[in-house]
Amino acid sequence: MPRCSYHPNVETNVRCVECERPICPKDFVSTPVGYKCPDCARQLPSARRTVKPRQLVLATLAALGVGVGGMFLVGLLGIGYWIVTILLGMLTGEAARRASGGHRTRPIAAVAGIGMVLGAILSGAGFVAMVLGAAAASVSVLSGRW
Repeated sequence: MPRCSYHPNVETNVRCVECERPICPKDFVSTPVGYKCPDCARQLPSARRTVKPRQLVLATLAALGVGVGGMFLVGLLGIGYWIVTILLGMLTGEAARRASGGHRTRPIAAVAGIGMVLGAILSGAGFVAMVLGAAAASVSVLSGRW
């Protein structure tokens, strides 16, 4: 009986569907195509970092909806302007990140920042609100937490 490639003292009949290496139940990773060894099951870095066009469009729509709509609402209320703008920027960044499928990449951060900039311009919020909101949106996407 073959022995596991990672644990030579364990006998196994399971093989990786990609490289045909024998693997024991401690090591195999269940995938849609069958069991794979940990080396073959690792996702490529490019797959983790690449934002697909559909994800970018969804993030753009979310950022524009929250950024523009929120800035008009902040302009109508007119209370706690800068603090509310920072909170709205963080909310815009989170909306863009979630709409993209959870990507924390620079393109998604840029989209969130642009959503806040357009919201500030269209609502006439001013330069300081625009900068604060865009910075908060971008930082909230790139950082792991608020």
